[in-house]
Amino acid sequence: MISRLVELAERLSVARKQDPDYLARMEIATLRQAPRFLLISPINRSSQDLLLFGMKMGDAFHCTRVPEMSLLSPRKSPFLFAAPAAYAKDFPDKNGVILTFEPDESDGLIRQSIISIREHPDLNGVPIIAFRINYDTGSIRIFVHGKGRSYEAENRLLSRVKRPEYVDSNVLVIICSDSRVRPPPTPHGVPMAIQTLGGYIPKYTGTDDETQQLNSFFKDWLDANNTSQQIIIIAHGNFEGEGSSCGAGEASLHPAILKNDLLRSTMIELQDAATSYEDQATENPETRVISLSSATRDNLSTYPAIRALKDSKAPDFISILFMDTVSNTLSTLENE
Repeated sequence: MISRLVELAERLSVARKQDPDYLARMEIATLRQAPRFLLISPINRSSQDLLLFGMKMGDAFHCTRVPEMSLLSPRKSPFLFAAPAAYAKDFPDKNGVILTFEPDESDGLIRQSIISIREHPDLNGVPIIAFRINYDTGSIRIFVHGKGRSYEAENRLLSRVKRPEYVDSNVLVIICSDSRVRPPPTPHGVPMAIQTLGGYIPKYTGTDDETQQLNSFFKDWLDANNTSQQIIIIAHGNFEGEGSSCGAGEASLHPAILKNDLLRSTMIELQDAATSYEDQATENPETRVISLSSATRDNLSTYPAIRALKDSKAPDFISILFMDTVSNTLSTLENE
């Protein structure tokens, strides 16, 4: 699977370099990102949302919601929601927060998710655009609410909708929220994805928070008899010498200087988690994201649902890959 993902990413990178629009986006990506939307997707539809709305490199910063569960408050969801939303605060264009739901998710679940967004101090006044989506047909309906909307953004998004590729539900990718990177396709479709700052997943806490929701997802998804299931952690950065580093990786090098409380506390945890995998203090964000990927791999083993089945899975059930921010090519770094 790993070698096929690397080959697919290389072919897509070559094809994108023939597209003038993508070339322009890649040039911008070497310097910065300025996404127009904060996209909050359920894990099983995260990759499809980018395709559904025609989002290209740099268009959307990504947060994650556990399917069939409401988005938790910022206090209870620092890594999946609060910190990525806080990071997005300083982007110049804020066309809206996009929330996506499947047809059978209840009105109450959607309303509670909207309330959680309104509780985030860095999202005050940002329009909330909520959609119910049938991913099999590509049909979409606006969820009407009174918490602040943008009819212009809603109509623009609706005009771009197209049916996405199918989900490869055997593959779960963990990757950064950065708008310049996206979950790579598999030979069987697009993967499920968890997107957080630096692609970092915290340890299981055993309390009523996002880690409990994640454990419920893992419990529902994992099957001891399914040998095709795989978790792939992807760290991104300037691995080809021509692009930009991971912003979260850079921020975690000096978290104390950050002024945003939500962001600072999260980056301090990333710093603490990474340093135990580093032989000496580092100022290199590429070294930092490599350390964070190792921390995430080990943290996943603290989740009861994963721990219960890990012995029944292949040794490479949880793998690590590295993505170049600009080209989006993948590597194992073994030959670098």
